[in-house]
Amino acid sequence: MHKSILITPLLMAITGSLNAEVIRPTGFQGGQVRWQEQGNRTDDFESGSLNPSKWQNAPASLNVGAWTFAQPNAYVNNGRLIIETTQETHTRSFQDSCWDGVAGGSSQTVQRKLFYKSGAVRSSVEGVYGFYEAKIKGVDIFPGLSPAFWLYSDGHPFPDRNEPGQYVDYSEIDIVELQQADWRSPTDFDDQFDMDHNLHARVEENGQIVWKRPKPNPEAQLLHYRAPFDPGLDFHTYAVENRPDKITWYVDGVEVGSKPNKWWHRPMHLIFSQGLRRHLIKYNSACQRADPNPDNVISQGFPEKARMQIEYVKTWKALPSVWIENPSQYQSTNYPTGGNLQVKVSYHGGSDDYVDSGNYNGITLNLIEKNASGLVRVVKSVNDPTTTNDDKKYAGDTTLNIGLSGVTPTAQLPNGHYYALAPVFKSSNGSTVYAQSAVANINITGSNNGGGNVAVTGVSLAPSSLSVEVNATKQLTPTVSPYNATNPSVYYYSDDSSIASVSDSGVVTGKKAGQTLVTVTTNDGTYTDSSTITVTAGSGSGGDNGGDNGGDTGSCDGSWVAVSSVSLSAPKTTLSPGETVTLSPTVLPACASNKNVTYSTSNKNAAIVNSSGVVTAKKAGTAVITVKTKNLGKTDTITITVK
Repeated sequence: MHKSILITPLLMAITGSLNAEVIRPTGFQGGQVRWQEQGNRTDDFESGSLNPSKWQNAPASLNVGAWTFAQPNAYVNNGRLIIETTQETHTRSFQDSCWDGVAGGSSQTVQRKLFYKSGAVRSSVEGVYGFYEAKIKGVDIFPGLSPAFWLYSDGHPFPDRNEPGQYVDYSEIDIVELQQADWRSPTDFDDQFDMDHNLHARVEENGQIVWKRPKPNPEAQLLHYRAPFDPGLDFHTYAVENRPDKITWYVDGVEVGSKPNKWWHRPMHLIFSQGLRRHLIKYNSACQRADPNPDNVISQGFPEKARMQIEYVKTWKALPSVWIENPSQYQSTNYPTGGNLQVKVSYHGGSDDYVDSGNYNGITLNLIEKNASGLVRVVKSVNDPTTTNDDKKYAGDTTLNIGLSGVTPTAQLPNGHYYALAPVFKSSNGSTVYAQSAVANINITGSNNGGGNVAVTGVSLAPSSLSVEVNATKQLTPTVSPYNATNPSVYYYSDDSSIASVSDSGVVTGKKAGQTLVTVTTNDGTYTDSSTITVTAGSGSGGDNGGDNGGDTGSCDGSWVAVSSVSLSAPKTTLSPGETVTLSPTVLPACASNKNVTYSTSNKNAAIVNSSGVVTAKKAGTAVITVKTKNLGKTDTITITVK
């Protein structure tokens, strides 16, 4: 217990009101993290031209050898930043360190023949920690181009790169790289639904500067996400939060992955660019780089179908913040005096700060008594000193338990008085951080003695572990103690809803292969128990159970079984504009280990198809819909006619 509370600032914070609207990143709720917009890296592109105080067009340091970044290829039009690629055969000087076909030698200036120009725009200022978000539409051409939104450091070599604890000569965070058509195996490449959110770094090891790339270090640096949409068809938001402890990526406000932050602490420019990919360039293995591809110069569709569009970009700093999630659950529960009030408190130390021990020794939760004039007194106070540890001080949550022994029931308080919950902590910047608003009207009831309110004392969840297949469901059963508790209601939470989701009634649905934890919490007392959920691909789910063993068809004995063929059918193939039809792919053999497929259309003006095989007719014409297996790339087609 900890009662050395500073009454005056607490009174000022709790009695004040925050009425101004705070613009926050997509997917974040009000009343939680406080966000401060960074205007020097924020733009809605409504001014009609690039703001030279914010942006640098085609920076000279961004020099690649397979195409040219040119200023005319990036411009503002109709309230959007346009990055376009043009087919322009040209020659320019290039410092070639592989002029003799041997990588790593002394460079020479050569005149290189190139076939495309593209655009790149970067922020004039640099930043490190914060939240970066943009709303982007990809391109119609696929494969060949990759719209990208990323962060990278400039100014290397850094003079302190050989100092203990530093070692970093270059930091790069790929917020998103769209439509890369990257290779997952020698026989399987990504389609337009696949996107990459990766990390790159150059560090000093044993006196040598070495590259740290995603594919050799997948656990630490590679994040591949398969979206439920084609990014070339519409605008979507892509974002990253860079914190001192970890890096987290978001698509349309939903977290898609995170990595520990080991090397990404250098000041970085924010940049939009569009690079060339297979099949417009070719990989030169001897020189370990991408080179122009004179054997495949395509002009059709350039630039009208090769325009990346950015509707806005916003950058925020997170300010030190603390809040109570789902406050209504505490306001709708009766807590008996003599019992316990268990509260989950969430916090963010701030982009540039963290939770300090200070006056509160970590995150503190106060049960306070208030009236119309403000704070009357602090009734109870508990804290969690572990939230100042290095692994917790930047952000997280903690469950704090307030003992209600001796607390006066709410009904016995003076007229107009009530209880509220007010979390607080001391920031490393020296400020005291309060919740944006206290959780008011906490109801403390009389003792359970005498047959009144019966408080919950615990909960158990059965089974403690279960296995469920992708797309299948299973039931979890909670048992609340005691059996006659006045309020036995519960709610559920899945640690990773992309693996398994859980309904309000405890029904678990498998989403993709993996393992997660489902937790049940009682509304009265917030007692918890958990069940470990293992999701398996199953025989008919289409999940990916392993790697690619080439053309080996295997057997149905549980070993890897490769795909041998795929066929495509539809209930009807002639549609009216606006009509939809769902395609049915049949992948053989029936026990193939990876039955995942992708779809594409030859004519988006006539008909489009989503990742689930739903075809939507657009306007009169024909479109050839192709299905392709992720394993071994087997294909079949069906022709859709729109009348």
